[in-house]
Parts: sequence; structure tokens; C-alpha cells
Amino acid sequence: MKVRPLVAEDKDSVEKIFDLYWDDSFRENLSQKLTAFITNSEEVKAQDFNFVVAEENDEILGVAAYRKCPEHMVQFTQTDMPAEFYVAAVKERRKGVGALLRDERIKTLKQKGYTEVIFFSGETHKDSWGFHDASSFERVGKMSAPNGEVGYVWQLIF
Repeated sequence: MKVRPLVAEDKDSVEKIFDLYWDDSFRENLSQKLTAFITNSEEVKAQDFNFVVAEENDEILGVAAYRKCPEHMVQFTQTDMPAEFYVAAVKERRKGVGALLRDERIKTLKQKGYTEVIFFSGETHKDSWGFHDASSFERVGKMSAPNGEVGYVWQLIF
């Protein structure tokens, strides 16, 4: 299994993985961000937005994204160069895909000069909280996302 940058041909496979997790306005936003990434939009470039996929035997098993820390998350940061894990989704849990995507994003963010990473996970995805708590991230607060969903924020300082 390997992690690589997302390319346009991955779009349909990634959209199907998104469908496993979301069916709301956030899902629509994900699709828009995905399209903006593929078309290399100015907004995506300004946010240092990046999508990656985990792949094995030409099959997309998971997708993840990161970006510069958005303003609504800055309250949870402690350094001058924070990034946000924007999304992570896998076809099947407990296969190591999520951990691989997480670890590869951390490695890339360190190489790019980021000094910490944070992410939000809402109550609609609380079944993933154990995965996050078992990682090297620390749960640092509770918040409401821009869409109103309440959840927790995790942080890792490099």
C-alpha cells in the first residue's frame, strides 16, 4: 500500500469513499474542494490545500487532505505555522489505511515547514474518536464547526 498525490482520474473513486461518510452540506463542500484541487484553483493554492490517496493494486482505499489552518481553528493552535487535517476517509476500517494516511501527511507537513497540525471530528463521527485518542495527537478542546456540528479538536505539535 502506498500514499500518493490525488490525480483527476481518482475523482470517482474518492467521491464514492466520501459517500460512505457524509450526505450533508459538508459532503457537498468536499466535492467542491476536490474539484477545485483537481483544477488547481487559486483558492486551493492559497490555502496550500492538498489531497492524497492510499492505493493498493490500483484500487483507492482511502483519501485524506490537509490545508493551512483556517481562521476558525486558530484558537486551538500554539505555533506560527499550523496546518489542519481537513478530511480522512477509508473504504474499510481497521486495515491500517487511516494510520498510513495520517503518518504520511505528518511527514509531508513537517517537510513543508509546518510546526503543528490540528483537526476537528464532529459528534456524527464519534466512532473515530478512539482512533484519534490512540494516536500521538492530544484532544485539546471542544467546538462548533462552521456548519454548526459540535465535536472535538485534536492537536500534534512537531
